[in-house]
Amino acid sequence: MMNFPMIMGITSGAAFLLGFLLLAHSRKVNLIANIYLGLFVITLGLAMLEIPLFYQSYHLKHPNLFEMIGLIRFLTAPFLYISILYFTSFHKKIEKKNLWHFLPFLIFLIFRFPFFITGKNIEFSYETGRVVFFILKTALPLQAIIYWYLSFRRLQNHLKNIREFSSSTEEINLFWLKYFLLVLLFIVIAWFNLIFFNLTDLIECTPFIYLLSIFFLAYFSLQQKEIFDFSKSELNDLSAIKEYKKESPKRVSDTRLIEIDEKLKLLMNSEKLYLDNDLSLPKLAKHLNSSCNETSFVINELYGDNFYNFINKYRIEEAKNLLLSEKYNQLNILGIAYESGFNSKTTFNTTFKKHTGYSPTEFVKRHKIIEEKGF
Repeated sequence: MMNFPMIMGITSGAAFLLGFLLLAHSRKVNLIANIYLGLFVITLGLAMLEIPLFYQSYHLKHPNLFEMIGLIRFLTAPFLYISILYFTSFHKKIEKKNLWHFLPFLIFLIFRFPFFITGKNIEFSYETGRVVFFILKTALPLQAIIYWYLSFRRLQNHLKNIREFSSSTEEINLFWLKYFLLVLLFIVIAWFNLIFFNLTDLIECTPFIYLLSIFFLAYFSLQQKEIFDFSKSELNDLSAIKEYKKESPKRVSDTRLIEIDEKLKLLMNSEKLYLDNDLSLPKLAKHLNSSCNETSFVINELYGDNFYNFINKYRIEEAKNLLLSEKYNQLNILGIAYESGFNSKTTFNTTFKKHTGYSPTEFVKRHKIIEEKGF
C-alpha cells in the first residue's frame, strides 16, 4: 500500500499530459469533441490526484482547494458524455443546451459554499444528516453509471448512423472510444470497491488499472481521424436526413424517385462509382445532382438497405469477378480488396463472408472444385 499514492501520482501526471495533448490536438481533428475529451481526462487526473494529496495532508493544509478538487469530480462524467456527443454529431458548434449536464456540479458547489466561507460544514439533525450523507455518498457513483450507460448507447447508435453516409467505416467507427468505455468500466468497479467494499486484492490492483487505462486512451485518441470530414454545406445536408420508416410519408415524389434511380443505376453499373475507396453519401449525391436526404431515401425505399450495404454489395460482386479472373494470380487478397473499392483487408474479408458465406480464399477454392467436377 505504500506505493499506492506514488503510482496514483504518476497516473495523475499522465492524465494531465494526455489532457493537454488532446486540447492541442483538437486544432486538427474533431475540434470540440477533443476539447471536452481533454477536459474529461484532466478532471479524471484531478480525481486521481486526491489520493497522493491526502497522504500529504493536503486536505488539512489547504482544505478549500482540496474540497474544490473533490467537487470537480462532478464534471468528469458530463465532460466524457458531451465529448462523445460531438464525436457522433454532425454539429460542430458548442450548444448551450449541454450546460444542464453541469447542474449537479453547480448544486453541490452551492451546497458546499458555506464551507468555503467559514471552513465549517453545515450542521444537520441526526436523521437529516443520514439522508444528506447518503446523497453525498451515492450521487457521484450514480452519476458515473448513468453517464457511462448514455455514452455507451450513443456509441452503439453511431455505428448504425455512419452506415447511412459512409461506405468505409473502419476509421470513423470510434471502436477505440467504445473499448475505452469498457476499460473505464473496470475503473468504475475499482473505484466502487474503494468506496463501498474495500476488497484488499482489488485495491492493490487499482492504481495499475487506472494507469493502464490512461495509456490505452492515449494510444488510440492521439491516432484518431476526423469523423465527419465534410464541408459545412455537406454537414448541413447530412443533418437534414430523416430516419427512414416504412409508414412515414414519402420524402421524394415518385417522378423524382425514378429519375434519381435511373442515374444511380448508370453510376453503379456503367461508371462503377463504387470503386472509389472514399465514396460517401455526399459524394454520390453530388454525382446524382440530388441532396443527401433524397439519395438516402431512394436507397432505403427502392433497395431496402443503407448506403454502406448498398455500395459494398457492388464491391463484393466486383471482388468475385476479380477473384475468378487472371488478376487473382497477379494480386494478393489485399490488392483485390483495394481494386474492389475497399480500404482494408479486414473489412473486405468480413463483408465478403457476410454476403457469400465464404472467405475470399474459400470462394476461389470452391469455384475451382466446381469447375473440376464440371457442375
